[in-house]
Amino acid sequence: MPELYSSLLADLPDAPTSPRLTTAGVRSAVALDVPEQPLDEDALIEHLQAILDNAVRPGSGGFLAYISGGGTVPGAIADLLASGLNSNPGGWALSAAPSEVEAQLIRWLASRFGLPAGAGGNLVSGGSLANLSALKLARDQANTDVRISGVGGQRLAIYASEESHFTIDRAADVLGLGESAVRKVAVDERLRMRVDDLERLVANDLAAGVKPVAIVGTAGTTGTGSIDPLVEIAAVATRVGAWFHVDAAYGGAIALSDELRPLLNGIELADSITFDTHKWLYAPVVSAAFLVRDETALLDSFSAHAAYVAQDREVADRGTDYGFEGLQLSRGFIALRVWVGLLAHGRAAYARRIEHDVALTNWLAELVEEAPELELACPTSLSICCFRYRPSGVDDDGYLDRLNHRVMTELQIDGRVFPSNAAIRGRTTIRTCIVSYRTEARHLQQLIDLTLEIGERVHASGVVT
Repeated sequence: MPELYSSLLADLPDAPTSPRLTTAGVRSAVALDVPEQPLDEDALIEHLQAILDNAVRPGSGGFLAYISGGGTVPGAIADLLASGLNSNPGGWALSAAPSEVEAQLIRWLASRFGLPAGAGGNLVSGGSLANLSALKLARDQANTDVRISGVGGQRLAIYASEESHFTIDRAADVLGLGESAVRKVAVDERLRMRVDDLERLVANDLAAGVKPVAIVGTAGTTGTGSIDPLVEIAAVATRVGAWFHVDAAYGGAIALSDELRPLLNGIELADSITFDTHKWLYAPVVSAAFLVRDETALLDSFSAHAAYVAQDREVADRGTDYGFEGLQLSRGFIALRVWVGLLAHGRAAYARRIEHDVALTNWLAELVEEAPELELACPTSLSICCFRYRPSGVDDDGYLDRLNHRVMTELQIDGRVFPSNAAIRGRTTIRTCIVSYRTEARHLQQLIDLTLEIGERVHASGVVT
């Protein structure tokens, strides 16, 4: 197995991101029946190799889709140790050292975002659970009886921009508020939340007897990387007594860079923050931080009582039981994969690489603007660039939407580079997001060359009408 791992690592910088895969082909290659007796070692190694051969490689330098980090080598080794230890940081008594590592990581991240002493939080599986946890805090702070009596007939509202992540809507559903409780705030020409429209929606709700529960600012939207005006949003939240949550699942990584940190001005005013360390902090999946300005709010929302977890804390000197400060009782030692990477490389190395990703993205935008058949769909933001293939003389936006979707799909099937798509003001674009430290200029040049090649072929073939 060490040979498999070393081979995988050696191939990742320039390996195809995706072999030509079909559901039937992958299933036949990896779906074994569970044997009555153990597989011999050679057969097991052969099966593991088949899994690697039929997997997409998000750690490849050519993987430019979605927001999926490359996974660090120290983090992978840490995962092996964590799995061997098999601790559960849901309870400090079960995992003293893992719990304290998580606590130190949370304190350090909170300090990078500028949260005050007394801030807390914990690690969760990803932005979905972090956003859900934050909005549960907001709901519970708005009505301290809601945990016992339920939402009932309360009329509550959450505000988020049109570019916010769909997990905000999902959280409103899970919390019993309903997706209709989420007010979608209009965005400006830079696809950032318009504060004037936020104020209009809040005023309308207050006049109708609807209580503003939370306002969500996004620091790095999924589609374009835009950062909402956090200082102005915080002022509105303070004025109306709403919880201020910042979804920085993607963009929060720039807090490690002294050069880029000013782009997050206002995040230090947040009541809670989502930050996915498995995105632009490159940590292995899954790991995300849910940070809160006042740690006592966690116990208010998540504490529970049962005889089988009762402790005599006057006798036992024990720290935080994270299972009672979040939704997960059983929890893995996911802090180690993030922590060991930070220790092995140091903050400055992360900052340099994140800044390099931004520089690469700006260079990609220059390549797009230099190619007559390509056009930027919007200004670049952070490490995201969205562009379109536009053949000379073609102005039919509907046709261009279909053409670009086909080009993007064929790029993914080709597998040498792997972009995704985004809808910018209703128009289909080819989207790249650099969150892999293995991505370099040669991968972006290859993307441009292949886009032009595939775009010309598809357009000339007439298969898109």
